Amino acid sequence: MYHWFGLEPVGDERTSLTFSVFIPADGTNSLYYYDHAAKKQGYAGVSAMPLKVIESRKEFDWSVNKPVEFRPYIKNIAGRKRMFFLGTISAIRDDSDNFDGSATPDLALIDSEYRDVVWIDVKHPSNWDKTVYDQLNEAWRASEGIDHYYIETTKHIDLVTQKSDSIQALTETDERTKAIERLQRQLDSLKANKFQKRILNSL
Repeated sequence: MYHWFGLEPVGDERTSLTFSVFIPADGTNSLYYYDHAAKKQGYAGVSAMPLKVIESRKEFDWSVNKPVEFRPYIKNIAGRKRMFFLGTISAIRDDSDNFDGSATPDLALIDSEYRDVVWIDVKHPSNWDKTVYDQLNEAWRASEGIDHYYIETTKHIDLVTQKSDSIQALTETDERTKAIERLQRQLDSLKANKFQKRILNSL
């Protein structure tokens, strides 16, 4: 586990991520950093995230909901590692300035490279990567030429077998119908003969 700090240039209008600093949570006397600026990655920093989240959901009542926390979320999606910020949106109680800890917070993932906001289901974290891919894959494909991922398997139906089974069922039904019709004709013939005999005996 590490504490993460995102360093940005000085200035209100400068919101790019310059360095990621990692400090071990166990108190180890060491420090690690990653130079995003030297690699010209152009990632957005944490200071740009609240406004991005607010812009993505204009129907929210942002007077009682606040983006309160952003943590790095680095995952390998669609062929390469991508850096997102996992944002927590918490509700504020009407009668105070404190956040309502009993409410389930909303979560959003912000792509630090493409600046796009993806709202995710807090109760289904196993679907987060696919949710991100479903929203951003066209932009990634246009700029990076990525392949297709998360393709659902299609179940092939054997139409020939189904057709032959249907024909066989129809044939068996026809044969039973013909047998019933033969028996009915024989029964009708017996009834007719018996009726004729009764008439002859009465003469």
